[in-house]
Amino acid sequence: MTQVEIESGTLVGVLHPDTGVRSFRGVPFAAPPVGDLRWREPQPARPWAGLRQADRFGPRAMQQPVFGDMDFRSDGMSEDCLYLNVWAPADSGDARLPVLVYFYGGGFVAGDGSEPRYDGERLASRGIVTLTVNYRLGAFGFMAHPELSAESPQGASGNYAFLDQLAALGWVRRNIAAFGGDPGRVTIAGESAGSFSVSAQMASPMARDLIAGAIGSSGSLLGDFAPIALAEAEQVGLAFAQSLGAGSLAALRAIPAERILAAPESADPGHFLPALDGHFLPRSPQAIFAAGEQAHIPLMAGWNSEESGYAGLLGDVAPTPASLARAVRALYGERADEVLRRYRAADDDEAAQAATDL
Repeated sequence: MTQVEIESGTLVGVLHPDTGVRSFRGVPFAAPPVGDLRWREPQPARPWAGLRQADRFGPRAMQQPVFGDMDFRSDGMSEDCLYLNVWAPADSGDARLPVLVYFYGGGFVAGDGSEPRYDGERLASRGIVTLTVNYRLGAFGFMAHPELSAESPQGASGNYAFLDQLAALGWVRRNIAAFGGDPGRVTIAGESAGSFSVSAQMASPMARDLIAGAIGSSGSLLGDFAPIALAEAEQVGLAFAQSLGAGSLAALRAIPAERILAAPESADPGHFLPALDGHFLPRSPQAIFAAGEQAHIPLMAGWNSEESGYAGLLGDVAPTPASLARAVRALYGERADEVLRRYRAADDDEAAQAATDL
């Protein structure tokens, strides 16, 4: 059956005859975060009457074309972006199959659940109910502001991207059995920013009861993307508002999304950082993990084989044994010899591979 009843209404999906997989694309898991809902926690999805066709991806989140390797199948781009996609075996019925929820990468400024590299059909053909989830990005997903914190019942702002993911996990808990999935066997996974998201959901007390496993590839909030204090994040948001000529939160919400997106900060992965908001993140992920207070679930942690290539280490310098050695000595100082023993290079090709591996 490609017709599924969920809490919001009835979905009509697509059957892929070659694999026997059903797909349900562009499923709303929250209300559109527009107007007064811009920079608020995601609200429940609006129900619909009759049948809703789920045969096309929803719009991707607001983003600039930052990365050249992204290929979208989304229905354009919009602030109205909180949609997910489900792939499930055709004959799953009441099987209570394992579930994989995948968060895309893109430095928290780009990405989309429609990218072909995240397509869930193959995993579903092997008995895993697979989902990709959209979440807000850049200023829309992480901007904190004193007025936002003041209007929040929790006194928090920022981290809307993580709250979107959390809302999707709540949707999965309530609805995934209709697709043959087991709500008690949900594994979250992601690469790059998606991997940071995995660690965030593991650290947050709000997500612990919703996940049974985790896979993180290329990064976590325990490293370079460590969240900043809420007061610091609020000042970043205040300065951004002032740069747009917005003297109040109401004025900020009245600015067209395209103008916010056009600001240079919107494409900078390091500008709007996760915040220690006292709500989603009550304290630093490092402290949470050190105290053993994270979700106690199996975690597979790894790294993509070519997350950034040799340029991530050497920049614009051509890879040679000499340039590799210079870069390693600049980074590692007195431990450089140890690094160079592990990442040896006798010629330029080996230097390129060693720099990529490192």
